[in-house]
Amino acid sequence: MIIILLGVSGCGKTTIGKLLSQKVSIPFFDGDDFHPKSNIDKMAKGISLNDEDRLPWLLTLAKNIEIWAGGNGAILACSALKETYRTLLTSKFSNVVWVHLSGSQDLIKDRIEKRSEHFMATDLLASQFNDLEAPDYGIHMDISESPEKITDNIISKLKNMNQSFFGVIGLGVMGSSLSLNIAEKGYAVSVYNRIAPEEEHKVTDFLSKVDEGKQVKGFTELKAFVNSLERPRKILIMIKAGYAIDSLIETLVPLLSEGDILIDGGNSHYLDTNKRFKYLKDKQIHFIGCGVSGGEEGARKGPSIMPGGDKASYEIVAPVLEAIAAKDKNGNTCCIHVGAEGAGHFVKMVHNGIEYAEMQLLAEIYALLAMTKDNEEIAAILSDWHTTDLSSYLLEITIHILKTKENGKYVLDTILDKAGNKGTGSWSTKAAFDLGTVNTMMSSAVFARYISSFKEKRKQLSKLIEKDLKAVDPINVNSLKEAYRFARIINHYQGFELMRSASKTYNWHLNISEIARIWTNGCIIRSKFMEQSVEVFKKYESYLDNPDIFELLVATEKEIRMNIAYSLFHRVPFDAFWSAYNHWIAITTENLPANLIQAQRDYFGAHTYQKVDAQEDQFFHTNWY
Repeated sequence: MIIILLGVSGCGKTTIGKLLSQKVSIPFFDGDDFHPKSNIDKMAKGISLNDEDRLPWLLTLAKNIEIWAGGNGAILACSALKETYRTLLTSKFSNVVWVHLSGSQDLIKDRIEKRSEHFMATDLLASQFNDLEAPDYGIHMDISESPEKITDNIISKLKNMNQSFFGVIGLGVMGSSLSLNIAEKGYAVSVYNRIAPEEEHKVTDFLSKVDEGKQVKGFTELKAFVNSLERPRKILIMIKAGYAIDSLIETLVPLLSEGDILIDGGNSHYLDTNKRFKYLKDKQIHFIGCGVSGGEEGARKGPSIMPGGDKASYEIVAPVLEAIAAKDKNGNTCCIHVGAEGAGHFVKMVHNGIEYAEMQLLAEIYALLAMTKDNEEIAAILSDWHTTDLSSYLLEITIHILKTKENGKYVLDTILDKAGNKGTGSWSTKAAFDLGTVNTMMSSAVFARYISSFKEKRKQLSKLIEKDLKAVDPINVNSLKEAYRFARIINHYQGFELMRSASKTYNWHLNISEIARIWTNGCIIRSKFMEQSVEVFKKYESYLDNPDIFELLVATEKEIRMNIAYSLFHRVPFDAFWSAYNHWIAITTENLPANLIQAQRDYFGAHTYQKVDAQEDQFFHTNWY
């Protein structure tokens, strides 16, 4: 436990700190002992310290607080007059109990004048009172009482404060990993898991993984779990999306209080999140739909986090979410408030859609290369790509998968070619339909997984096809590399355009550059190209507005066309690349055959049409009969 006694000089921080240390057996440290000599000399001369003087002192204390938190804890006497100072003190460890010792200026001046050994002149006391920003949190003690009485009152209040700062419901892979991550960042956390078949020992198994000294409580009874949390309660829900979330919310509502915050960290549909947000708002309970990407490793070491909902409620949980999130190359947290209502889950849904297409592109590359090369050769090719701007997490793990063996066999060669899916890819496609935008690459990736599930049918039909198209001409690896670069750009273009369309439709005001930034680390689609995208979106609305990217697509169009032709000749499904190429051709073609479609609509349904030589607000109809 870290306890910081704050207040102006002379309020009794040292005296009370030592008494408290004796009674609760936690080491005491005096913040004044950590001042550099220059600060002490300055104050002894009656010169006030400025923020520049205090900065190294505060940073030194912050580092020590982090060390003390990992040991036996500490009681620290430190003036910490301003909120900015307190923020600096807790920059390394934030789970601190603050105790504000307050009294009148006359009382404290009288005490200082009676302490000849005190290094601060009484003339500086007025400036300290001017600087004091009394916190509206923590424990507040009136120093007019005796030190013994104050100490006993602090101990009494500490006992009542023995509640967790944060709660997590659901100890599956992600819930467990996030809970451990939160605890390791210094937060007191309560966890809950239901008792159900095969889940009877979830809580005890989890608690056995918690390092000694971490403040973690486990519960299998929901009411006890809720009561273990300080208010406003902050509860992260990590259970299966859908009906289970609604059922849990109905159970929780009677146990909660106004101002409490529920955070859905699963892959819920954004429209469901919108409904839950409005439902709970009427009950004065805040709801945050929060996308979390990174898998088990990311959740444990630092995921990319995409929270939506009210900005005010986000600010309350931000210290935890931002502490456990990954950091970008500049050390900034990969967690931002995305937007209102279901914006967080929408952005996570699009993330997963881009992920689907990226995985499918690599699968199709593997299919082409596997015709003439073995796993090691393919891995070598992809390893070379990984040293370029094509570097990505998905490329990295694909290389590792290709090279992994068990019992002398490549694991990949033993895996059945049936791919699963959890729905977020198809949701992206449906959202594109609803918003009138294009994500053909995501949808092609989803349908590729659907087709893979028909294993028996594929096996049956394949026997009826003559296999006389053996690959005798090796593929041009450099050409395939350029085709991959082309297709990845189109995939990202479709994904970010989908978010842009949603932002305008729902008035979410999404910061596209910042979304790209929080996707540069922690998440599944992190890549060199995503890092480049952060700067692109600071200057341009879309990828195709960037002259360099547009010229790259123009220059590599022939490469993707060549590889499509190769896949056709050798009868290899290549739909994601096809989708990328078709979108590019269509979006860069001035005249499409949609005029015929509109004429057909007018013919059978009198839907009218516009004319090439008329104003845009004019519509016409022809009597075709």
